[in-house]
Amino acid sequence: MIRSRTLLVLAAIALSACSFQNKYERETGDITKAVMNNNLQPVSGDIAPGVNIPRVKVAEWSDELNAQGKLLSIKETPDKCDPGWHCFEAKFEKRVYLEHMRLDENGKVVNWNFKMAPAAATAT
Repeated sequence: MIRSRTLLVLAAIALSACSFQNKYERETGDITKAVMNNNLQPVSGDIAPGVNIPRVKVAEWSDELNAQGKLLSIKETPDKCDPGWHCFEAKFEKRVYLEHMRLDENGKVVNWNFKMAPAAATAT
């Protein structure tokens, strides 16, 4: 009985750890994971109509991000962002990446991109 309660408590803690992300962090995290899986289908409803991303580009992105190891966290960094954009620091096992996302008036993604963070940003 005590063991099952302990497992339930641990499961609740694990689930609550995910709840600290804001909706933009969850959105870009979902896109990042979809790219890493080389399949944008799970997030296709979040992308604005008319935005065309070639499959070969997704495959290239997937190769690059998967080479960085497991995705550890994504944190929004609004102080480092241009107006109209949402900016994030994505921490992988091997490197930190900077991600940028822009939404249309309906909350659909019209632009999402990433780049490797400068070496100074990765030393924390």
